[in-house]
Amino acid sequence: MDQISTSMLQVRTTAHSAAVHSIIYKPLGREMTLVLHSEAAHNTDPSYSGNCIFPFAGRIEGALFEGIQLDRNDGANSLHGGRGAQKAIFTSASLQEDAVCYSLHREAGEDRLPVPRDYSVRYFVDGSSLLIDLSMEAPAPVLCDMTCHLYLNPNGLGCVDNCQIKVDASQVVINKEDHTSKEVIPVEGTSFDLRTWKSLGTVIAAPALAFSHGLNNAFLLDNGGAVCLKGDDLVITCHSDSEGMVIYSGGYLDPPSSFIALEAQSLPINSHRPVTKRFRRTIRFDFEEIR
Repeated sequence: MDQISTSMLQVRTTAHSAAVHSIIYKPLGREMTLVLHSEAAHNTDPSYSGNCIFPFAGRIEGALFEGIQLDRNDGANSLHGGRGAQKAIFTSASLQEDAVCYSLHREAGEDRLPVPRDYSVRYFVDGSSLLIDLSMEAPAPVLCDMTCHLYLNPNGLGCVDNCQIKVDASQVVINKEDHTSKEVIPVEGTSFDLRTWKSLGTVIAAPALAFSHGLNNAFLLDNGGAVCLKGDDLVITCHSDSEGMVIYSGGYLDPPSSFIALEAQSLPINSHRPVTKRFRRTIRFDFEEIR
C-alpha cells in the first residue's frame, strides 16, 4: 500500500487495479470512500471501488465494439473493460510525499484488443484536493476511455439519501433495463434535472429510477460543469475534462446507497467512445467544509 498526504488529506493507493483504497479528510478525521477489506480485493470485488477502469468504462452492449468481440462479464454485455482488466496489477513507478504513479503494459490480444498499450495513472494531493491523471499510448488507434471508479459519501457513514446533489448538465443518457444506453434526452422536466441542489433521497426514490435502484446514468456535462455532493458539514466537488459523468447512487451496494460513485468518462454510447493512439483524462475532487 502506498500513501500520499497533505495537512488536509491522507490518500492510500494500491497497485491492485491502480486503485484508491482510502481517503481521509484530516480536519474531521473522516473516511470518505468505500474501503475494501484488502488490497487484493480490488481485483475481484464487484463494486470496483476506487479502481482505475480501463480500457473502457461503462457497459458496451452485446460486448461488441467495431467488430471486436469483448469479454461478456455483465450478462450479454461487457462492463468496465472485462474480467481480465480488473485483475491487473500495475507497477508502482514512483512515490513522493504528495504523488504516486502506476504503470501497466498490455500486449496485443489482452482485453481482446488488437493493439499493445501502455497505461499510466498518477494520483496527486494538493491541499484538500485529490487530482487524478489517466493516460494511454499505443502504436495504432485503439479503444480507450479510462476513469477512476471512486465511491464517496460526504458524511462518511450512513445512507447518501440524506445528502444533496447538484450536476451541471442539461442532457442525460437514459438506460434500458439491462443498464445499457437507450438515448440522450434533455433533463428539463425530468427526475434527472439536478442543475440546482436536490435531495438525493428524493432523486433515488423517483419512479423512473425504480428498475435501476436509483441513479446509474451518464450526464453530459455543460462546458466546465461539475458534480457536487453536499453532506451535513462537507461539500465534495468533482471536475473533469471528460465529456460526461456517470453517477451511480450505489443501489446494488450492501447496504444500498451507502456511497455514490462519480465516474468521469465519455458517454457510454459506442459512437462517443474514443479510439486513439494517445489518451489523457484529468479528474479533480475538492473537499471543502461547510462553515
